[in-house]
Amino acid sequence: MQKIIRLGVVFYLIFTSTALYAQKKEKDHVPGKNNILKINLPALVLKNISVQYERKIAKKTSVAVNVHTIPFGSLPFQSTFKSLANSTSTDVQFDQFKLGSFGVVPEIRFYVSKKGALHGFYIGPFFSYSTYKVNLPINYSSNTKTGIFDGNLNATTGGLQFGSQFSLGKHLTLDWWIFGPNYGSASGSLSFTASLSTSDQTDMSNQLAQVQTDAPFKAIKSYSVSSTGANVTAKGPWGGLRGGGFNLGFRF
Repeated sequence: MQKIIRLGVVFYLIFTSTALYAQKKEKDHVPGKNNILKINLPALVLKNISVQYERKIAKKTSVAVNVHTIPFGSLPFQSTFKSLANSTSTDVQFDQFKLGSFGVVPEIRFYVSKKGALHGFYIGPFFSYSTYKVNLPINYSSNTKTGIFDGNLNATTGGLQFGSQFSLGKHLTLDWWIFGPNYGSASGSLSFTASLSTSDQTDMSNQLAQVQTDAPFKAIKSYSVSSTGANVTAKGPWGGLRGGGFNLGFRF
């Protein structure tokens, strides 16, 4: 965790230094109109509050930072998530699944439009750090009992964002995230505490084996079961896609 935080600080300092240098050199600087504060509208449907700040630092270059959070709670569109998880059994109770997250995404953008930064098509390398609080309900004992696995997962990825930004008026903008694949790694652990009989332990082991098979990116590295509960360790590759985002912005 400390390495990730230090990496984020270094990334921020690089951006800040670049911004200060560019501001001194830029000839076409327009006071009061080089900043945009935005909110991702479609993300709100998924209970995801996603806000981005972008600043022009050179004729065709800007830097941005996105902060996003999902308040801890149940999942929207539970049937969709169950389908994506490829769960063919009743091992995971998605109606009881709870998730919360917080993430930061620094980005640098290179615009190709003649109008320069903050206008038109852009390509943006980015770094993403997210932490997730998870309650994972798993049935056992022939589906008559449910164990709630509680814990945290951390994911770091890097990617490339393709998008386009439009002016909707003197101060309003629309930033369209067209396609932003990213890839990296994730790690964490989830635990469940309860008194388990021998048969409970056997059934729980079978259920966790199925969950391990169904998990995206094969992210579950190992699991253990004992008379006092069970533990799941997640570690492995992780990926995502920033796409379909429409960010309404205010330029100032």
